[in-house]
Amino acid sequence: MLHFTVRMIRDFFFQSYLGEGEKIQFVIHRHIFVEFKSFLRVFFFGIFLPLFAWWLFPAITIFAVAWLAIGVTRFIYEYFDWYYDVWIVTDVSIIEIMWEGFLEKSSARIEYHTIQGIGYEVKGVAETMFNYGTIVLEKFAGGGSTFSGAVNPKKKAEMLTKAQEKFVTNKSFRDHKALQGILTDLLQAHVVKHGVPDMEEEEVSEIEQ
Repeated sequence: MLHFTVRMIRDFFFQSYLGEGEKIQFVIHRHIFVEFKSFLRVFFFGIFLPLFAWWLFPAITIFAVAWLAIGVTRFIYEYFDWYYDVWIVTDVSIIEIMWEGFLEKSSARIEYHTIQGIGYEVKGVAETMFNYGTIVLEKFAGGGSTFSGAVNPKKKAEMLTKAQEKFVTNKSFRDHKALQGILTDLLQAHVVKHGVPDMEEEEVSEIEQ
């Protein structure tokens, strides 16, 4: 039930980035530990302190409420900054989202056919202990793409590889079906225009040759 709820929330927030019929396979977030210091600082100075001051000095209610409102807003900002800096892996491509603020965000697509290799690296004590690192995409042309602070980078790199392989397989199947359809249409058009070839006439023609 929890997984279903999380998936519904994910689909709701990222729906605007998808094309028609495009489906999300999974999303790559940064490890919460990467943003832990920012969350803790904002929570302590923006939420805990005003509530504590309000409890000690009820007379400063207006000041405490204003302080708390600013703190909550800042906390929400930090949360969205973490939540929206992601890679959305779909059945069509990888969508890279960069969140710069409530009124400023951008996205770019990394097409599967441009990816030459997928790898990851984990460096440092904290990265090893908390299992986060950098996912690296090597491209056939241009510079590569990286996602730092990814949760469980090894597993995510493997999932990316499978998503790319699935896309290539499905594309090959679609191309085969499309080619088959074109050949069938050409054959039908030929039959309509020239009729079905007479086998006896063809055999006589071959004998004469």
